[in-house]
Order: sequence, then C-alpha cells, then structure tokens
Amino acid sequence: MALGLKQREVAAAAGVSPSYLNLIEHDRRAIGGALLSRLAAALRTDRATLAGEGDADLVAALRNVAALRGLPASARDQAGDLARQHPRWARLLVAEAEAHAAQVRRIDALGDRLSHDPAVADAMHELMSAVAAVRSTASILAQTPEIDANWLVRFYANLDEDSRRLAKGAATVRDLFDARPGEAETNLPAETVSRFLDASGHRFDRLEDDGAGAIPDLVAGIVDPVAREMAAGILAGDAADAARLPRGMVDAAASPADLFPAAEGDVALVLRRMGARDPRRGLMICDAAGAVLRSKVVAGFPLPRNGSGCPLWPVYAAFSAPGHTIDTAVEMPDGVVWRAQAVAALAPPPGFGRAPIPRATMLLTPVAGAAVPDRPLPVGPGCRLCPRGDCPARREPSVLTARLDNTGDAMNTSTDT
Repeated sequence: MALGLKQREVAAAAGVSPSYLNLIEHDRRAIGGALLSRLAAALRTDRATLAGEGDADLVAALRNVAALRGLPASARDQAGDLARQHPRWARLLVAEAEAHAAQVRRIDALGDRLSHDPAVADAMHELMSAVAAVRSTASILAQTPEIDANWLVRFYANLDEDSRRLAKGAATVRDLFDARPGEAETNLPAETVSRFLDASGHRFDRLEDDGAGAIPDLVAGIVDPVAREMAAGILAGDAADAARLPRGMVDAAASPADLFPAAEGDVALVLRRMGARDPRRGLMICDAAGAVLRSKVVAGFPLPRNGSGCPLWPVYAAFSAPGHTIDTAVEMPDGVVWRAQAVAALAPPPGFGRAPIPRATMLLTPVAGAAVPDRPLPVGPGCRLCPRGDCPARREPSVLTARLDNTGDAMNTSTDT
C-alpha cells in the first residue's frame, strides 16, 4: 500500500498467483528461499525486514527465559517492548540464559558418562587403585620407624612407581572430561552423531539425489568409527525414506495428511520426512525405554539428545496404542503453542520367535494466530529444566526453581542438588 502497488502487481513480480500471495499475506502459507527473495525485491526491502525473523526469534527467546525464571504472563508479554527498546540488553539476557542452560546440559551429559561410559569407569578404577597403593606405602613408611635398608629401597621404588601411576591416571580422567578447544559437548558417539546431523539441519541433498551411495562420503569426516557407523545407519534409513517419499512431494505438502496416500498409511514415514525436510518443524524418535534415537531441535522446543524429556509429551503416550495416531496441541512454559503429531510403530521382527520392536515418532509444528486452540496441554522441556511447580507428572525437582519477591522487582533462584 505504501508503494502504491496492487496485489496482482506484487504477485506478478514475485512469480506467483494473486490467490497464493493472498494466502501468504494471511499467514496461511509459509515462505522462504527464492520466493522470499523475490517478494522482498518486489516490495523494495530486504529479506530480514520482510520476514521479521530476527525480532521474532529474540522475542520468543526472551519469553522462554522469562518462563523458565517464573515470571508471570503479564511480564512475559513485555518481551516485545524490551526487544524493540533495548535490543542489546535483550540479547545479553538471552545469551546469559543460553550459557546457563548449556552448563546444565553439560552437567547432565557428564553425569551420563560417569554412569555409562566404560572408558571413564576404567580410568576411575585405575585412579583409585593408584591412590590406594600410594596411601598404603606411605602408611607403612610413616608407621614403621626402623626398616631394613633393602626394604626401604623397595618401598621408595614402589612409591615412585605408584605416584607416577597416580599422575597418569589423574591426567587420563582430566582428558576424558575436559572439552577440547572449541568443543562444548562430550565425545560420546551419540553426541558426535547428533552434532553431525545438526550441522546439516538433518537435510542431505546428496542423499536425496544419489541415495545410499552418497553415505560413505557424507560420514567420511566422522573420526570415531562407532559414531561413523551409527551415522551411516541413520542416513541409510533416510535414503530409504527419500526413495518412498521424494523431496518434491514432501516440500509441496502443507501438512502430514497430504502425504498419507503416497506413504500408503505409513504415518511414521510421513512424520520423519516432514521433520527432516522442513526447518520450521522439530522431530523426535525414541524407543519404548524412552531413550532418544534421534532429535531434531527447533527453536522454542528443546529436545534431549540423551535421557528423556517431559513425561507428558505425546511421543511417550503413543506407546500405549501402537499404530494409533495422536494429534494434539501442547503449550511450553513460555506460552508458545505447538502441534504435536505422534505415532508408535512396530518394526517387523528379524525372525521367528522374536518380538517386534516399537518406536515412537513425534513431529512438532509451531501454531500461531487463530489456529491456537483454547486449551492446549501444558508441557515442559523436562523435569530438570521445567518451572511448572504444580505438574502431576513431575518426577524430580527442577534445577531452575525461581520465585519473585513481593515487589516483583527481585528474583531469588535456588538450585536443588
């Protein structure tokens, strides 16, 4: 309107029909890539201004921080004003919150390593054995004033050898837990695979074009052979999925229901393909024990790389009725509503006398505007990071317990350990 352009003129310049442009203007069609660039050129502006991606992401992040710290909804509504009036302070707050969350995730990951990593167990056993040996030799020397000279030489030699073992063992444990320069995560194979998938946004165009033949080149950069094998297995599944549902068909679909006929009723296949292809959507796959097999994180809905998430997530409820789909709205503590679509499927048994293995898949799509339902299901990012104090499904205290004082201006944070 400011440029004096009619809708049909803008549509013609962008290479779309007026009816399609009308759907975009009413937020019924998401856009990106070349189309967003053409629309920005037609409207004589830039992509970022047209999409409003930067401000929207900052406001969403501020709302999430406020929710995690226990601020009321009225305070969370001021996130937009803070982002507009004091953008640098807003980014600083978000950065500090992200750094704190990263430390919590690192503590959880290190705890998992202490419990499950055999290399850490062996190193700790060697370290404690060396400590016991040094302590024993030192005790003998301290409590025995008269020792034969020959035995004294032997004890000193043992003390020297055990102290070297102790120093070496301590260095080994330190190296296992200290991140290398530039790394913020542990080096478990599952973590390596997650970083590999996240680096490409879970989208591999070569895999779409060349199929499984592209896998060796794609995983060649993964040094750990176990992680490389795990990544190759995931990509092999993606290649098989791409052969059944080509990317052109998936990218053109507005919702999973559009792909059901082509997928011949395989709902899990549809959810996997849309989750991997669409950058706006999140994806989580887990087994019946709750272990995360794959997670594609989307901004605003943190998904675990290991362990488990919120007990109320539909991905877990899907196991109660394998084959039955779940389509529900969930609300995170920051007030953002998501459409969660999940299904549990039974993998065919590898032979006679073996039970099928169930796996659940969940697709997450942000919901906005008139599409938001009246009563979405309140969920969280997981008990350890969830501020919902009255949740009936809570299994452990939150490490982010926060409360406001009577004036609402000060905040005290307590950590349960």
